[in-house]
Amino acid sequence: MIHEKAIATAQRLGYAGLLPFLAFTLGGLLDVYGDHAIRLFVIYSALILSFLGGVHWGVAMRSEGSPSRALKWSMLPSIIGIILFFAGVWVSPLTMLTVLALTHLFWLNFEKRHLPEQLWYLELRNRLTFTVVALHVILIIISL
Repeated sequence: MIHEKAIATAQRLGYAGLLPFLAFTLGGLLDVYGDHAIRLFVIYSALILSFLGGVHWGVAMRSEGSPSRALKWSMLPSIIGIILFFAGVWVSPLTMLTVLALTHLFWLNFEKRHLPEQLWYLELRNRLTFTVVALHVILIIISL
């Protein structure tokens, strides 16, 4: 069982991770280097997805038996992120934001199915994911 102090630290770090999302959204809304703010938002969103996949890499490495299926799934967020990063040359920010928002929601659902015993983590992830997706939606709306 994870120590309460570690949970509190994870929560603080999770909420601190929202700051770049908020800053880039504000930049997009106020048109302060708007195109750059949206591009940085997309990059940061893809990086966070990669981080979330890494959580499952670590869980898989600690599991009993053969973790190969879980290891493969843990790579999905990184793969989606890097594809979007390079596809940014051909794909509109609107498309990238939409795919990223849907991927964040998909990954939260994946975590709910694969980490049901980690209630504190899922509660935190719910709050963070819905905030992040709402910020994606704001940028999607202003990108229309």
